[in-house]
Amino acid sequence: MSKNIPQGWQTKTLGQIGTFLKGKGISKAEIVATGKPCIRYGQIYSEYNYFVEDFKSFIDEISAKNSEPIFKNDLLFAGSGETLEDIGKCVAYIKEEEAYAGGDIIILRPDSEDAHYLGYLLNTDAAKKQTFRFGQGHSVVHIYSSSLKKLKVNLPPLIEQQKIAKILSTWDKAITLQQQLIVNKKEYKKALMKKLLTGEVRFKGFTDDWKKYHLGALGDTYSGISGKSKEDFGTGLPYIPYKNIYGNPSIDITHMDYVKIKPNENQNKVIFGDIFFTVSSETPDEVGMSSVLLDKSFEELYLNSFCFGFRLNDFDTLLPEFASHYFRGDKFRFEMLKAAQGATRYNLSKSNVTKLKIEIPCLKEQLKIASFLSGIDSEINGLEKELLGFQKQKQGLMQQLLTGKVRVTN
Repeated sequence: MSKNIPQGWQTKTLGQIGTFLKGKGISKAEIVATGKPCIRYGQIYSEYNYFVEDFKSFIDEISAKNSEPIFKNDLLFAGSGETLEDIGKCVAYIKEEEAYAGGDIIILRPDSEDAHYLGYLLNTDAAKKQTFRFGQGHSVVHIYSSSLKKLKVNLPPLIEQQKIAKILSTWDKAITLQQQLIVNKKEYKKALMKKLLTGEVRFKGFTDDWKKYHLGALGDTYSGISGKSKEDFGTGLPYIPYKNIYGNPSIDITHMDYVKIKPNENQNKVIFGDIFFTVSSETPDEVGMSSVLLDKSFEELYLNSFCFGFRLNDFDTLLPEFASHYFRGDKFRFEMLKAAQGATRYNLSKSNVTKLKIEIPCLKEQLKIASFLSGIDSEINGLEKELLGFQKQKQGLMQQLLTGKVRVTN
């Protein structure tokens, strides 16, 4: 913590502002559907941000008697984690109801400081730098109350703490609302896709029957880059990473990785309209996920080896714009998952994919459906950009308020 603190602020250690306790009990096997609210240490860094407001786990009366109760204004630290980023993650408990903390949770019960404020302060970069130094271990990292007691924080008077927390909470509410708008819009699109991509609902003026095709009759597959060593990656020519395909119905040309391609190497370049499928995953949700290249603003581009490409013979039967939505629809995804093989890991072969049947409308109807769904995608992108703006603005505000660079006045 900086020695140049604002007038009226104090530098204190966590050991000076409250009492430390230890959570106990609560194994995964003890979790029940309903009962006493509880929190396990892993949930602190995987399921919560700054505060515990809605519980996601519960235990019965017997387990509660063997656990440690927590009360409003307690600060809960993750005492174990797989990385330094996990270790020492803190959430403030701000509810009134009886609840319990499991083992490997360190509890700080402040004497008078505002837990809302501390929930923000103890997750700043300045606080994390200190917890990083306190972390011990390799494969599993631990932190102890004896170390956390030494963590230093700069604290304004209580009334200023409360005002800062109230301001930041207002931003959190706006962010949460924006996130819910995005969820609602995505659910709306998903419901429409189910109807539009199966012909259950059709736009006015379209009555022709949809036609069936084997995917292999419409184009050919090709492999991504191969024969590369670790030293070949990081510089060179752009290639489409796995996460880009999984995350987007159409390829985001601004997020590329790079690989060295030698002049004599026979690597497949991608072109506009190519469709890409992921070929291997530990979960069924990711295998066979597709994305289409609908951007022409590139000179030379390649595909990573964890995916394969599908190049249409022409655009006279299937439009790439329609394909970007169709291959992510529930009906096609169901058939895709049946074609995947494996038990602990799902794998997809090019030959199995080309055998799949699709049922699609005429080009004009494809274009109509694609334009409509792409319009919703644009709305979602707009909401996500606004969300990113809110989050950046809040981070900037936290930096100003929690360091005293900007003071809260009456």
